[in-house]
Amino acid sequence: MKKIISILSASFMLGTILPTNVFATMNQDVAQPDEQFEVKEGSYKPDEILVKFKNDEYRISNTAEVHSLLGGTQVQQLGNGKSEWQLVKVPKGKAKDFKEKYANDPSVESAELNLIYTVDYTPNDPSLSQQWHHQTINSYGAWDTIKGSSKKIAIIDTGVQLNHPDLQNSLLPGKSFVAGVTSANDDHGHGTHCAGISAAIGDNGIGISGIDATAKIIPVKVLNKQGSGYTSDIINGVIWATDNGADVLSMSLGGGSYQQSFQDAINYAWNKNKIIVAAAGNSSTSAYSYPAAYNNVVAVAATNETDGTAYFSNYGTWVDIAAPGTNIYSTYTGSSYKNLNGTSMATPIVSAVLALTWGKNTAYTNQQVVNRVLSTADQTPDTGTDYLNGRVNVYNAVQ
Repeated sequence: MKKIISILSASFMLGTILPTNVFATMNQDVAQPDEQFEVKEGSYKPDEILVKFKNDEYRISNTAEVHSLLGGTQVQQLGNGKSEWQLVKVPKGKAKDFKEKYANDPSVESAELNLIYTVDYTPNDPSLSQQWHHQTINSYGAWDTIKGSSKKIAIIDTGVQLNHPDLQNSLLPGKSFVAGVTSANDDHGHGTHCAGISAAIGDNGIGISGIDATAKIIPVKVLNKQGSGYTSDIINGVIWATDNGADVLSMSLGGGSYQQSFQDAINYAWNKNKIIVAAAGNSSTSAYSYPAAYNNVVAVAATNETDGTAYFSNYGTWVDIAAPGTNIYSTYTGSSYKNLNGTSMATPIVSAVLALTWGKNTAYTNQQVVNRVLSTADQTPDTGTDYLNGRVNVYNAVQ
């Protein structure tokens, strides 16, 4: 008997939940940046700090003496000498250490990091605000660096609505492996939802934006209109996608147990320099789920709006990374949009982050891209127990 694989979205839809406390009240005091925000690696110049000396008895007329003692070098007096602040060069990668070192010197009034500012790019898609996950994984910051890639994401699923207005211009020719179905058009809805999460067209004035808003989508239909399919069909889909230009293979499906035939298909794709991503499962268990648990697959758990593990998500140190998976708003069949829940929704988020990261670092191998995304994930309270490497952060990954 052929083994059946089922889709991993939760069977219910919840109303949209937007993040709270987005806007500060006008009459509140504004906190200083270091008091309110954690300054993360990549958000400041790693070899420079800003220093202001005191104007009282500690003032030293020749500040070069202080720099010589502490190990920094004055680069310039800011504002063409009209500012009291100096730009100071320090050893590369030691900006935080030297900021503290200077701040503790009695002749220094204040020392700060040389923070990086960028243009604040926001796509014009009208329903962007309903996609809370963009804020959590910092898509907005990433888009200031790279708005999208030319990478190709294969959505190996129920197909994709081929004429959805927010997807159709990004679709490449796909294929169906479901018996009796000749088109990769979606007759269920799940695959269309996953495709939009990854690569709905950004800045087109329609609907939403995918994380990689210029990536191409390859629809590969391996699941029928009931949302299930056979191992043989999925293996055919994986190999076909590999041979037809896909860079990232996204599989929001799972079930069954280990099969060497399926592992061999995964290995075929991996050895062709492809990245394979799969959902960890929605059974709230630490038991392995396949294909997520195969070698050479990035296994994805789901988190909620407060960065906790979603109640339905499978978990364990066999899971590589987590991503938002509750109340995810995306494209749906009938040219519509809908909220869905599941590790199915978290998976295309990670797939798109991998694609966007690869677009920024085009010389990387598949292993280097995976390492980059895993190593730059945000650490949450559940990191190391429910999933190994943290919750994905696309801004960190593309820096």
